[in-house]
Amino acid sequence: MASNAILEEPFEFTKEFQNPDDTEGLTCELKTYEARYNSQGERVNLQVGARRQLEKKADRDHDSALILTRYYGRDKELEGTLLEIRSPYLKTALREVIKDYPGVNLYSGRIVLRELPKCLFHYRKELQSYGATLHDPEAVRHVLFGLRYMYKTLHREISTYYNLMEISNSLAPGLDFENLWMAFRPGDLIHVMSDNVDRVLRQRSMSRCPCPQSQCTGRDWKLEAENILCNGKDFGYITQTVSIAPYDGYRALQNLHVLPLDYHPEKERITRNLLERGRRFISLLGVHYRWYEGAALALSESSRNSALGQPSMNSITIRSRIMIDCEEFYVKAPKLKPQFSYSVRTISTKSQDHHRLSDEDILICHYQIPGFSLVNKRWCYFEVDKIQDIEFNSGAFEALMLSQEEKHMINSLVKVHTDKGMHFDDVIRGKGKGMVFLLHGTTGVGKTLTAESVADHTRRPLYTISSGDLGINATLVEDKLCSALELATTWEAIVLIDEADVFLEERSPYDLERNGLVSVFLRVLEYYEGIMFLTTNRICAFDPAFKSRIHLAIRYPHLSPTCRRELWKTFITGGCPQNMPQWIDDSVLAKLESQDLNGRQIKNIVRTAYAVAWSTGSELALKHITMGLKAIRTFEADLTEEAAKNNSQYDNPPAPKRPRHG
Repeated sequence: MASNAILEEPFEFTKEFQNPDDTEGLTCELKTYEARYNSQGERVNLQVGARRQLEKKADRDHDSALILTRYYGRDKELEGTLLEIRSPYLKTALREVIKDYPGVNLYSGRIVLRELPKCLFHYRKELQSYGATLHDPEAVRHVLFGLRYMYKTLHREISTYYNLMEISNSLAPGLDFENLWMAFRPGDLIHVMSDNVDRVLRQRSMSRCPCPQSQCTGRDWKLEAENILCNGKDFGYITQTVSIAPYDGYRALQNLHVLPLDYHPEKERITRNLLERGRRFISLLGVHYRWYEGAALALSESSRNSALGQPSMNSITIRSRIMIDCEEFYVKAPKLKPQFSYSVRTISTKSQDHHRLSDEDILICHYQIPGFSLVNKRWCYFEVDKIQDIEFNSGAFEALMLSQEEKHMINSLVKVHTDKGMHFDDVIRGKGKGMVFLLHGTTGVGKTLTAESVADHTRRPLYTISSGDLGINATLVEDKLCSALELATTWEAIVLIDEADVFLEERSPYDLERNGLVSVFLRVLEYYEGIMFLTTNRICAFDPAFKSRIHLAIRYPHLSPTCRRELWKTFITGGCPQNMPQWIDDSVLAKLESQDLNGRQIKNIVRTAYAVAWSTGSELALKHITMGLKAIRTFEADLTEEAAKNNSQYDNPPAPKRPRHG
């Protein structure tokens, strides 16, 4: 290679040193060179203190342990520095102690450090300890020589560091912005406060633009850090960037939103909590049925993507049961699926690697996990800390206002269907494996409650679908219904199609669109293999084709006084810290049961009464129930009055105005 070509590219010559002579760099000395442009526009190397030009490799002081070269631009401004570590003893020490450092190839023939010797500073204590264990005096000399070079090069920065970080008793450990890198060692754990959530990441690198321009967008310190995510099948490492904006003067590390975990005043609490959170994160691999209360990041219902091509997200508040299912989430949003780092081995669940993670890896597990809200019908990222076990109402099924025979039949059919050893197929394979219940009756008599109680009794998820979720277009209805039932099958959920009248009504030759909906529903129902509850209050319009698809139909009559009495007792005692309030006696219950109300109305009255009592700081009393009753009666009277007005308008329309003639 021609010398001019080598000199034109300042770092090109390092490629020649992949396999240097093992005897080089044995002399503890530093040789310094400057690479400058001459009058002919060529970059040439000059040894500091000498006037001769170096053009040959042999001229570069074969025996020197350290070679420093400063590179100057055509404007004679310093562009950068490069330090070659040739000492075999120092190279061995760096490989033994540091092992890995961003931007530095520790396993090349000659180790090259660009700009400041940051790795020597960050591992100064470990290198000193390593040198103290050596028995070869020459090796000790070389290690100390490398450290002395670092201390001399960084003497101003180190003076600032010790004054602000280790010596001062009046100030909390902190630094000025320029020297902030000194507190952040690659490979160490950093704490990040994001949306009031404690996070711990493992730092990979830290960099910033060195230019002095105040408008430069690269002046922030950019920290590349990694944490552990799940893609639905395996766990792996994802790199993300966190920034620290410029600030003036000294600032305590504990006042930064990003700081080394070792300098956080609550390190012990954070470590304890995040170890627990990390273990829960790992345990949530697969499909899990849980309760969630708090803010969640929801996948937008809109099909529009953001400018970056990623699905848009928005924060919503959720207080409901959820399904944790990473794999299915990334089927719905493949662009959000984490792409694991190729430089680090994937944590294979097949090999059980996730059960052998170190505490440090558990600490850097992500704080969110994907899933589905069963009430909101939204795919979300849920915070692991807010995920709880479900408190099932195991007594709800027995409390249903049904005969013992009806409850026994429901329980038997559900139990038989959920028994893995029970197999019953149709003549056509894949048909007739489902279990369909039809619950019919007027509003507020317990149809929906029955499905909810069976789900809690069997500890299965309840996937509720309404006609509004599906729409009215037959093709779209089929797609949405099949998608929902596919999820329900995966989650072994019980499906409730509430107010299914539009799908169950008898077909007519005059309404082809609704006929299409009914036909679609019949076909999907035929091949569904799970447990499904259908509710309707229009059994009179039932299509005959559904008769053979229903395994058990239960009629819910208008609530009797006895049923209303039981519901009043159930809802009132359900919200009391103690059992039945003392003011509830037979005379009060007799008055309450005489009110012609359905179950939903009774529940709403009691809920309103509790809210009024709580707002005044008092216990629930009869006066609060009376207030709730009065409110609902007033509402009913208003509705009756408005309906009468509307009917009057239809019965007695106003006379048409006579045209005026001029």
